[in-house]
Amino acid sequence: MLWSNKTIILSSFLFFYHGLTYAEKIECPQSLTENNKKYSLYNLDVFEGPPNEMGSLMPDSDDSAVWTLSDSQAAAKARNTSMFLVCQFKGTNKTVTLKIPASAKKCSAWFEGRAEHTHIVCE
Repeated sequence: MLWSNKTIILSSFLFFYHGLTYAEKIECPQSLTENNKKYSLYNLDVFEGPPNEMGSLMPDSDDSAVWTLSDSQAAAKARNTSMFLVCQFKGTNKTVTLKIPASAKKCSAWFEGRAEHTHIVCE
């Protein structure tokens, strides 16, 4: 089968750049249901290493809910561990813990409309 130059160039471009443009993304669930009761997402913690080691990180500034992860990702890798996002819900002590992908560059939280509709994402 003969391939045209355009097909070869396009295939090479897609193969090479696919890994560079794709970044894993995790997001806290909007709610947690326990014993038929629904709890709304309201807060988070970002940890360098397992949450039980208490390595909670502060956001970049007091004015925003953004965590830039590059230094922490490097430190976690050097310690042969990972970073974690802990999603907290109003009215319960139950949490959801998610492993932050090693490719993630930041975590952020924001409200949409009302405070009951919180978004928490690491990407």
